[in-house]
Amino acid sequence: MNKALIITSLFLVLLGCQNKSKTENSEETTPVEIGELEDSNTNFFSIKLDTIYGENGLQDYSKDAGEVSGKIVKQLDARDGSEYYLVKLDKTLDYKERGKTLNLKTDYLIVGGRFQEQPLQKGANKTVVNVAIVKDETLINEPQLDFNKAIFAGMGEATEIP
Repeated sequence: MNKALIITSLFLVLLGCQNKSKTENSEETTPVEIGELEDSNTNFFSIKLDTIYGENGLQDYSKDAGEVSGKIVKQLDARDGSEYYLVKLDKTLDYKERGKTLNLKTDYLIVGGRFQEQPLQKGANKTVVNVAIVKDETLINEPQLDFNKAIFAGMGEATEIP
């Protein structure tokens, strides 16, 4: 019960966090291509995400997911005005939803700064972020972020990598 309350609280924080600056079926899906980046002035960069010791994170969904890396490829618009980013992972992430037995795969995560005072930006060094697993890759071409196509996975620390 306590863990469910914590997870629910973290999900609500992900929805409300503001910065200032494959589906479950076993059918194969065709790869989804990312459309044109909406803001050519935005500096996209590569990051590594590390699990924060003692906090819920990707490792709760995937073995050996204590550290993953990828490139921010798109800023996502959200109804709540928060800044979220689509991260294309360097390696496909195998994961399993809680309470389910089917192994799933994704090539994308959604990340967003956890605290207003520490937005995710170029030069990030252990910036605390909320992390969500993209479970429906049709999300990457939609104009509005749809949280129903992602699974809130917890927190992590984002650091820019060259």
